[in-house]
Amino acid sequence: MMAPRLKDIIDLEYLINMDDALLDSREALQARAVKDREIYTHCSLKGQTGQTILLTWLEFRRKEFFRDPDKKEALLPGSVFSSVYTGLVYASIVSGAMAGICLVVSFLAYHGTRPVNVAVFLSIFVVLQVILVLSTLVLLGRRALGTRNRKPRGRLSIIHTLLSSLVFNVLPRILKKTGRSFFQKQWDALIKLSSLVQIKHREFQAIFFWPFFILTALFGFSFSLGALSGLFFRVIVSDMAFGWQSTLMTTSAGVHDMVSLMALPWSGFLPQDLAHPTLEQIRGSRIILKDGISVLATRDLASWWPFLCMSTLVYAVIPRGILVLAGILAQARVLGQFNFERPGFRQVIARMQSPVLDIDDNEGPKTRAGTDTGPADHPPGNQDQTENNLPGRSPSGITPQKAVILASKRVYPDAVIQKIIPHAQAHLFADVRETIRIEFDLKKDSHAFARMDAGDADPVILLHEVWQPPIRGVLHYITRIRATMAREKSLFILLTRDPGQEDLSVDPDDMDYLVWKNAIRRLQDPGIQVKRFFKK
Repeated sequence: MMAPRLKDIIDLEYLINMDDALLDSREALQARAVKDREIYTHCSLKGQTGQTILLTWLEFRRKEFFRDPDKKEALLPGSVFSSVYTGLVYASIVSGAMAGICLVVSFLAYHGTRPVNVAVFLSIFVVLQVILVLSTLVLLGRRALGTRNRKPRGRLSIIHTLLSSLVFNVLPRILKKTGRSFFQKQWDALIKLSSLVQIKHREFQAIFFWPFFILTALFGFSFSLGALSGLFFRVIVSDMAFGWQSTLMTTSAGVHDMVSLMALPWSGFLPQDLAHPTLEQIRGSRIILKDGISVLATRDLASWWPFLCMSTLVYAVIPRGILVLAGILAQARVLGQFNFERPGFRQVIARMQSPVLDIDDNEGPKTRAGTDTGPADHPPGNQDQTENNLPGRSPSGITPQKAVILASKRVYPDAVIQKIIPHAQAHLFADVRETIRIEFDLKKDSHAFARMDAGDADPVILLHEVWQPPIRGVLHYITRIRATMAREKSLFILLTRDPGQEDLSVDPDDMDYLVWKNAIRRLQDPGIQVKRFFKK
């Protein structure tokens, strides 16, 4: 199976987030479920992997997006990013090559009175490039080691940060000021992409690392290739003279030993007079200020150019090219290992694989034909602060997602829990098997964390009153719950009104609900999602 493209992942995340923003009512959820189920049945996706199902869903959603009259002239963020990135690739290649050519041509400006200093040329166009390549390898090694040890990778480099800011912040502003009517589609799509990256920062950081790495590697590769081309061009069209002078290295034999060592990679397949200058040629090209260059032989002064070309090729161009190839392969590997088991993705797959349901919050989910799809009631909890519920039955024969509810015994009595379980089964596609009572105290709730760690529940549903703000202590408690869960599992924070009221529903524009969403978004953990209880 081919790995998904970066534009596919961007559009997939965007469309799912757009759907999540609209699925705040029973009618919207029902309409979306009908469409997703139609996609699944029409494409014969039974037995397919989650990746295949989601990519098929993406193609249908793209077509649906562009059929919308209100979005007829719109562009999806993935397509715009792909176009912008392609332009940046060409810009990196052209600018790098021009920089290398211009710098080397100006450096090799020879007027017949003073030969080009070989040591300075090697320092700028070879040694400096080797240092930059080695620094890049060190940073990549540290990043790989941190990933293997599951430690934070740290922030992106300055160059990566600048490129990211250029794509996601500067470019949208430029398009806006250039002429909003002409660049309306591109500007809108980049604004959407910028918002999506901010929301999904932690998820997208690894995905966008390698594209920006490739851009910097391409610039370096083009620069070195341009320098090599400029050097070769100057040698062909000009009578170039190269010499050396040094206060530290006073013997020609020492210089000969150094260049012989540098020429080892190509000495085996090039003649000796082309691999590097001979000892006699090195002696004959040494510049002594008091003697001038009139005493130097032209043959000796011209003997350096093959060595300089091969040094630039072997120590600058080839390593830079290897970095570009490594970046491309690493990007393909990251995309091939992209996690399609994230909570938002699993919700889409669940909607596609489940028959369309008519939701009744009092009786539970039923098929349109009226067939009961699962138990409407669950036995009440016992005195050890745990409730064991009968497992639900998946209406499509698919293994249901086992779920556990975390709820305060004082705030959410058993009767209220029985109202919430059908909602979780219908709207979160979760089969609640157990309710664990908690007190929002890390020490007192250690037993709950231990049971979650030992169990296989996914998702975990934390009940909380919407009117109580997400203060620092509550957010810390939530992060501790998340830390005890496997990374691929989901934590849903289901917000309700005061359980003492008959109606637990939370409006989508409720200010407290929006405060909760913003607070959880700042945690930058894709495994934590805020949901609200609703009937309509």
